[in-house]
Amino acid sequence: MTQAEFDYAAPAPPATGEEAVWFEHCRGHRLMIQRCSRCSGYQFPPRSVCKQCLAGSPDWVEASGRGTVFTYTIQHREAPGFAGRRPYVVAMVELSEGPRLLSRIVGSDDIHIGMAVEVRWASIGNDFDVPVFVSAGEPASAG
Repeated sequence: MTQAEFDYAAPAPPATGEEAVWFEHCRGHRLMIQRCSRCSGYQFPPRSVCKQCLAGSPDWVEASGRGTVFTYTIQHREAPGFAGRRPYVVAMVELSEGPRLLSRIVGSDDIHIGMAVEVRWASIGNDFDVPVFVSAGEPASAG
């Protein structure tokens, strides 16, 4: 699999607060989530308080980058940045740590709920990288 299979052109999402911190970690290819120092709960998307116990200022920790497909959809309509890439898969990935995030699954025709996946990185332009996932065991050379 080549890096070109991961990359696509898209506008950078507006990010403020905790989201801006998360996207900055993504630029360094670090999949970061938050963990509460009081209740030890993990969370994503980032927030200024723990969603479980409401303690302030959750810590940033690096996720393992591994997870499973919780649910997915196969997109057959062309969207901006995906010209010539139909169909493509958008999935809710449940990370090993528990939180779920919406991302793309790249390089597999056999997508199924419960499928083991691991993170890779896609450039969407303007020095902006986002996580995408591949079937666990894919070569690490792309991303």
